[in-house]
Amino acid sequence: MPVLRIAARSGTRLAYQTAIDRADLDHKHPLGLIMHATGEIDGKVHVAQVWESEEYARDFLAVLEPLLRAEGVPAPDVEVFMEIQHLVTP
Repeated sequence: MPVLRIAARSGTRLAYQTAIDRADLDHKHPLGLIMHATGEIDGKVHVAQVWESEEYARDFLAVLEPLLRAEGVPAPDVEVFMEIQHLVTP
């Protein structure tokens, strides 16, 4: 069952993007990733992701979190996993 992950964390968009670039997310899509989107609101980076399962999301986070810490991006202030009951993709 797919899951939606929503997270918000302090830190700059540039620091977050640097970590994402180091993980080469744009070219090396992690197993199970369906969608990844980010934006900055009031000095916090907000991330929305859709994964095939929570396990896939946590596997990728195990790779990403050390890269984020290296850029000075703290752990999420808010992190929610929600099972998706209806998903439409073009």
